[in-house]
Amino acid sequence: MTFSMRARQGLTLIETLIALTILTGAMLGMGTFVSRLSHSSGTGYEMSMAGDLAVARLEQVKAYPVYASLEAKFVATETGIAGYPGFTRQTYITHTSTTRADYKTVTVVVTASALSTPMKKTSVIAAF
Repeated sequence: MTFSMRARQGLTLIETLIALTILTGAMLGMGTFVSRLSHSSGTGYEMSMAGDLAVARLEQVKAYPVYASLEAKFVATETGIAGYPGFTRQTYITHTSTTRADYKTVTVVVTASALSTPMKKTSVIAAF
């Protein structure tokens, strides 16, 4: 038996449907990837801003010259922080005094609606 071979003139309907199915799967996968990347980028940005707020407060407390009045000056809850809309910053100071040491533990907690867990930074300041 001999078959006559003739040149193909184009794609068949089945080949076109298979190509469209593969392309659709790739596009859906890309859409999911872009969505997750966008969410991760936004969350990372919020976490970075919260970290900046916490570190800035810790540096302010450490630079304050009057050790005895740290609590009166810094223990507070701040809302409406300029340049950081939607963030809340709480500062806690715990004083520990023993016969051998006198120090204060400063904890700053920053929360925002976009953060799943608050950003928390702690530092210890000793009397000098």
